[in-house]
Amino acid sequence: MDITRQQAHPLRGVPRELINIIGTALALFAVVAAGGLISSVLPDNGSPWLFAASYGAPAAVAFVIYWWIAQKL
Repeated sequence: MDITRQQAHPLRGVPRELINIIGTALALFAVVAAGGLISSVLPDNGSPWLFAASYGAPAAVAFVIYWWIAQKL
């Protein structure tokens, strides 16, 4: 008799809403941290568009990751 055991997923008992909230908070923190790091190395007389892009690029990457995960679910 072959009995297969499914390994319990470590987040099985955690509600999906809580996982979504934590994931969103971590993504926002990562975007702001990366944007701040990029904008800190910009020259002082840089364009406002360059400053906006320093936060927009990490935000775009975070959105692509979010979209990819949403397609998997």
